[in-house]
Amino acid sequence: MSGLFCIPIVASTTAQALGKMAQADDLADVLEVRLDGMAEFDLHAIMEAAHKPVLVTCRSRKEGGKEYIDPDQQARCLLSAIKAGAAFVDVEFSLPSPLRKELLHSRRNSKIILSTHRVNDTPSVKELEGLLRNMKGENADVIKIVTQANLWEDNLRVLNLLPWAHEHNVNIIAFCMGPMGRISRIFSHVMGGYMSFACLNRGEESAEGQIPISELKWILESLTS
Repeated sequence: MSGLFCIPIVASTTAQALGKMAQADDLADVLEVRLDGMAEFDLHAIMEAAHKPVLVTCRSRKEGGKEYIDPDQQARCLLSAIKAGAAFVDVEFSLPSPLRKELLHSRRNSKIILSTHRVNDTPSVKELEGLLRNMKGENADVIKIVTQANLWEDNLRVLNLLPWAHEHNVNIIAFCMGPMGRISRIFSHVMGGYMSFACLNRGEESAEGQIPISELKWILESLTS
C-alpha cells in the first residue's frame, strides 16, 4: 500500500490553520496541526472543519518544536486532541513514562504515532536498531524515527530501519531532516514508509528539508512510473 502524504499546517491561530487546511485539502491524505507553534487553538473547530484525517502534534523544543512546553502541558494538549477525535496523535518517546503510558491507554479511536527526533545528528546503526526495538515494545500504532543528516551515509542508516520494521509488521515513518536528508524523504516513501511529510509551499516548512508537496509527488511519479 502506498504511504500517506501528510502536510503540516504552519499557523499561529485557529483562523490561519483553517485557511491553510482548506488550501491543503486536495493535496494531502493527512493534515498535521502543530500546536507548539500556535498562540491559540480550538481543536473542536479544527476537527469539524477538516475534510481529511488530522494528526495533532505538540512538539517539544528539544525535538524541534517552536517553544518550550512543560511535559504535563504537552500531555494535556495531546489528551485533548484524542478527546476531540484526532485521527492521529504524535506522542514523543522521550515524554516521561507515566504520561506516555496514559496517552497510549487513552487513545480511543486515535492512532498513536510514537516519535523520536534527533535534531543534531544520526546515531549508529546499533543505536537506531535498539531504539526501534524499544519503541516497538510500547504497542503504539506507528513508530516514527527522524534524525538529522550531516553525511550522505546518515540517510542509509535510517532507511535501513524500514525493511526490519516491515519484517516485524511495524508501521514505520523513518527519514532524515536537513538539506542532505531530502533524498531520504523521497526514498522512504518508495520503500514503504507509512507517512511522508511535505510542506504546502516553500517557506512553510515545519522542519528543515521538507519538500513542497507538488514537487515531491512529481519526483515520486517520475521515479515509479
